[in-house]
Amino acid sequence: MPTSTPTSGKAAGRAGFSLMEILVVLVILALSTAVIMPSTSRMLDQATAHAVFFEFQRQVSDLRREANRTSLPIRLVDPVAASGRQDPAEADDARTLTLRSPWRYTLAPALDIAAGGVCSPTTANLINGDRVVMTLRSVGDDCRFIRLQSDLRRDRPTGAAPPLAPSSP
Repeated sequence: MPTSTPTSGKAAGRAGFSLMEILVVLVILALSTAVIMPSTSRMLDQATAHAVFFEFQRQVSDLRREANRTSLPIRLVDPVAASGRQDPAEADDARTLTLRSPWRYTLAPALDIAAGGVCSPTTANLINGDRVVMTLRSVGDDCRFIRLQSDLRRDRPTGAAPPLAPSSP
């Protein structure tokens, strides 16, 4: 049975990695992370924005079903406008939606849902913190919303006007 021969003294003293090799690997990992993180963060922001959009759409659809079932009209208003109302009778008819924090929405004009479930045209902004992330427009009488614009950049303040809808040629 063959036995292994002992290695030379120089090779036996080098059983691990040198400090320089470890530093090079750490620099490569840091650079890779720096390249990947912004795109991952942007992807997570987009996924959250889409989830908020679908939740907004679901809550509006629930109100439409309620108006159809009860044969009573429903008015969905901007939460900021609803909090400033002075007329209590007007406040009783107005509804607002609750979105996950820190998200909120604005509506202009208010969305009127008739007793049969037919909706009026409106435009909505989904806002995260202080920036408009998505601008939506209701389409047709069935309260569906489409995205006019989606802005996940951080340089657009809330007060900025949304871009115009693209025109058909």
